[in-house]
Amino acid sequence: MSTAAANRQYFDAITGTYDSKPFFAKVNQEVTDDLRNRLDWIGIPFANTESSSDTQSVRQLDYACGTGLMSRIFGPYVTETRGIDVSPNMVAAYNARARAVGMSESTINGVVGDLFDNENPTPTGAEWDGFDLATAGFAFHHFEDVVHAAKCLKQRLRPGGVLMITDFLEDGDLKADEQGEPIEGSEGTWASHNHDGHHGHGHGHGHGHDHEHDHEHGHGKKEHCHHHCEPAKVEDEPGWDREKMVASIVVPSFTVEGVRKFFTEAGLVDVDVVTMDKRVYMEFGGQKLWRTVLFARGRRPLEAKSEL
Repeated sequence: MSTAAANRQYFDAITGTYDSKPFFAKVNQEVTDDLRNRLDWIGIPFANTESSSDTQSVRQLDYACGTGLMSRIFGPYVTETRGIDVSPNMVAAYNARARAVGMSESTINGVVGDLFDNENPTPTGAEWDGFDLATAGFAFHHFEDVVHAAKCLKQRLRPGGVLMITDFLEDGDLKADEQGEPIEGSEGTWASHNHDGHHGHGHGHGHGHDHEHDHEHGHGKKEHCHHHCEPAKVEDEPGWDREKMVASIVVPSFTVEGVRKFFTEAGLVDVDVVTMDKRVYMEFGGQKLWRTVLFARGRRPLEAKSEL
């Protein structure tokens, strides 16, 4: 099964409970607040910021949009949002959520598609090019080839447009005690989904990790996790399936230098990778963790001037 198909199967199955966990609302709000405080860092003119740099038209592409976290974060500062996801159920939830708050299709709308399909990337057409901002929220750890993914998203930007992603920092977890308090000195990559390398490739090749670190420690020999992991209490999670979840993940987290490398290899410039100032608290079926979120941005270069 292809990675795209595995993602489609997994996210179709969990759409109904995706936003239901109590800690999600707090994590989403913390990410929202942090990114909205970094609008200048993202590096494009936005709308409605009461700044002299405000512009009248800002177009956002939200790839692997899910139920729309990245669209909601930047919604007040853009004038048009287009979402794409491989999961029909997620796209339906994305659009239903937008319509429920009175937002029209012309303002925000999602479709089913796969920009990374080499033979038939979808969707196509003028509506799907020339974006000022492309976002991918906690999605790159689901992508088979992160360099190819970043290149494809870069191509949907206008010259000077920016790709901005969120994901998890490798070795950025802290274990928490029974009361949810962080256990100091327990740093590592702890959330476990038993990622055992069955995707048929090594993590040292193009997945945003530091290659020397990968080869030294061998990610196939460690237990990892990410924000969808539920190692226990499967019966409490309708639609959740460990095998589907594991099949959808390529790598669970990234290093700062690794993301900088694959953004640069994809042809992006003005690349910067930062982490949130504080960890976010998450629970996974009996496992309590504080996780570090990273943000990365890179710009599509301005077109070279013709020498003719």
